Amino acid sequence: MYKISLKNILTGKEERALDLALIPSVGDTLQLRQPDKFFLVHGVTHIIETDTTHFEIFVESIDRTYWMNEI
Repeated sequence: MYKISLKNILTGKEERALDLALIPSVGDTLQLRQPDKFFLVHGVTHIIETDTTHFEIFVESIDRTYWMNEI
């Protein structure tokens, strides 16, 4: 499992800390069920200062309509 911090690129705030089995790629869309939110991935950073598998994922909050129109 990878430790992931979702960071909002517009506000600079951390949206959520998660443990994920896969690292998302730039351009991927992520959905959180609680609360129901969609995020577009803009960047992925591997934090190498420690011996952990910690990543920062830079995201933009999008709505479901934006997501559906991109499909």
